Amino acid sequence: MVKKGKFLLVMPDYSDFPKLFLDNLEKEGFETSLITDKVSKFNYKGTESVKNFFVKNILRNKEYKQDLINKHFLEDLNKSVSAIEGKLDYILVIRPDIFPIPFIKNLKEKTKKLIAYQWDGLDKFPEVKNYFSLFDSFFCFEKVESPSNIKSITNFYFDHLPAVHKEYNTEKPRLYFVGLYWKSREKKIDQFIENVSDLSIDLSIFIQYFKEPESKNDKIKYIQNRISFKENLELVKNSDVLLDFVDPLHNGLSIRFFEGMYYKKKVITDNIMVKNYDFYHPDNIFVVENDNYSTIEQFLRTPYHELPEEVVKKYSFSNWIKEIIKD
Repeated sequence: MVKKGKFLLVMPDYSDFPKLFLDNLEKEGFETSLITDKVSKFNYKGTESVKNFFVKNILRNKEYKQDLINKHFLEDLNKSVSAIEGKLDYILVIRPDIFPIPFIKNLKEKTKKLIAYQWDGLDKFPEVKNYFSLFDSFFCFEKVESPSNIKSITNFYFDHLPAVHKEYNTEKPRLYFVGLYWKSREKKIDQFIENVSDLSIDLSIFIQYFKEPESKNDKIKYIQNRISFKENLELVKNSDVLLDFVDPLHNGLSIRFFEGMYYKKKVITDNIMVKNYDFYHPDNIFVVENDNYSTIEQFLRTPYHELPEEVVKKYSFSNWIKEIIKD
């Protein structure tokens, strides 16, 4: 395969996501390298420990150590950039707001094209708005009305992975969801469970928490350890319906819709925006609105509606990466 260029991916060290990106990029013919936010352990140098004790306990300034940690973080990131030989064709930074601005400026000197992708909402992490002008192009999964270099693009599915399909179970479909605990969506998940519990379904809901919830629903599996993306995909493949409970601070579609397309899974969601997309079909996607739970059983008993191949391919990672690197 002819190499398409040298590609540096910069992103959070989140689960096994970096490897999935790299594998799909390499499938597309790129020569890849990776920098994450995982750096070497911070240690005091010289008299810094003594000075921190004095500043913290005598001057009541607790920011000195954090300033040292931030400096170490930036230095380690810049060392990683310096270790890469030659000029890069593309650098893609995912969640740029977690990286220092001086580091982003350093990246700019290393590449022909510096690209950002914000896979979380702009209003959820508003600090990212300070980064817009640092990039040649800035993409967000939300619908945005922003400066000229801010472009909307959907999420995607990783198409280097095989598209394993199982026949949809109309008799007792398996409904699956995994997500972080958010107080803001606790009530609507509980309401959903209450409305479907009497139906012939296999309900599998995992909620990961960092601080144990004050109250728990006995139909939910609460977990502290993160389910890896690979483990999640196995659960997706063995399910019939993916559940999607929208984050109120998001204005776009989660990755579940695109996994649903690729693995031929139905989706139940409260995100009404999905009705505006070309892959929406009422047999495949049920939008919870206006207390319409009375019609959900009919949806669950209806077979999956096959989508045109060209529509599905449109939302692949291979197509997504072509879109973000084009001039």
